[in-house]
Amino acid sequence: MWKILTLLSVMLLLITSATSADNTKLSLNGAGFSVWFISGEPSLVINGFDLDSLRVARPVTVESISISVVTPVPGATVEAVVYQDSNGGSPVDARIVGRQSLNIQTSGVANVTFSPPLTVTDRFMWVGFYLPVGFEFYADRSGSSVLTYWGWTPNTTFDLNNLSSATVFGPANGTAPVNINMNGIARITASITRTFSDGSNNAPIVGQQIVGDPATVNFDVMDRYGSCGALRYDRADISVTYRDNIDIYCKIIADFLAPTAPTGYTRIGTLFDVYVFGVASGLDPLPDAVTHCLRPREQDRTRALIGVAYGAPRRWEILPTVRFGDFICAEVKFTGFISYFVPN
Repeated sequence: MWKILTLLSVMLLLITSATSADNTKLSLNGAGFSVWFISGEPSLVINGFDLDSLRVARPVTVESISISVVTPVPGATVEAVVYQDSNGGSPVDARIVGRQSLNIQTSGVANVTFSPPLTVTDRFMWVGFYLPVGFEFYADRSGSSVLTYWGWTPNTTFDLNNLSSATVFGPANGTAPVNINMNGIARITASITRTFSDGSNNAPIVGQQIVGDPATVNFDVMDRYGSCGALRYDRADISVTYRDNIDIYCKIIADFLAPTAPTGYTRIGTLFDVYVFGVASGLDPLPDAVTHCLRPREQDRTRALIGVAYGAPRRWEILPTVRFGDFICAEVKFTGFISYFVPN
C-alpha cells in the first residue's frame, strides 16, 4: 500500500505558486525541526512525492533540488539524485533519472541545479542526497516518516543507479532494517516546471480548496503574531530555512484599505498586514515561502481560500489553500495584506 500523505505533511505538502514556471517547489516541510547526522558510512536520504495526488500532469521537469544543511563536510563529495517509480510503495525498484556531484561548503539551504533539467514521467518521484560521514541536516519533528527513506551499505558505498544494491534500505519510521525513527521528514525539496492536470501551466486550479488530514497537523507548534492572534505562521520556516536572519511582523488594517477583491470572490474576515525585515519584500518574492494558517467562519470553512495582496498598487492573488479541520493554510511568498476569500 502506498503510504504517502494525500497532499500535505504537517503543514503543506504543497506545490507552491511561484512567479515563473521554473520556480515551483515540491516540499514536505512541516513544523518544528531536529538535527540528523551521517555516521559509519555514506548514506542516501531521499523524499518521495506522489505527482498524481498533487494534481501535477506528467512529464515533470526537475530544475533543482535542495537540502537544509546544519554542518557540511567541505571537500567531501555529495551526490544529488532524482528517481522515478511507477508502482509506488518502497522505491527500492525506482529508476534513476539523473544525478550530479557537488561539494557543499557552508550551512544553510544548499541547492543543486541540473543542467540540462531532468524529466520525470512516472507517477512517483524521489529526490535526495547521498551524504558523507559527518554531514548534518535538518528534518521536521512531526509527520509521516515513511516519506523519507535511508539507504547504506556498512563500511563501504553502494551503487546509486541500483537502490537494491544497498544492504540497508527502508523508511525512517523506526522499522527494520533502517531502525531510525525521525518522527518527521528530511527538509529536502524539488523545484520543477509543472503543468496542472486541468492543462493550465504554473497556476492553481482557481477556487478549489484542497482537503488535508487534520490528524497530521499539530497547530500548537504554529506561532501566533502578537497583534494578529488569529493568524499563525510556521516558526520553523524562520528558524530553519532563514536561520533566524529575518524578523516577521503583523498588524491589523482597517477594512477600507483593502484592495478590490478579485472577480468571482468575496473577501471575508480580518485584514492582516504582514511585513518582513531582513530580506527584500514588496514586489520581490521572498526567497522561501512562509506557511500561514487561519480559522475561517464555520459557514465559510469548506470554501475558504487564503489571499495575499502585494505590489504597488496592491492586488490580490488567491493562493493554493489546504484545509485541516477548522484551519486553512497556504504558502506565502509575498509580504503584504493577508485575508481569506470565498468564491461567488
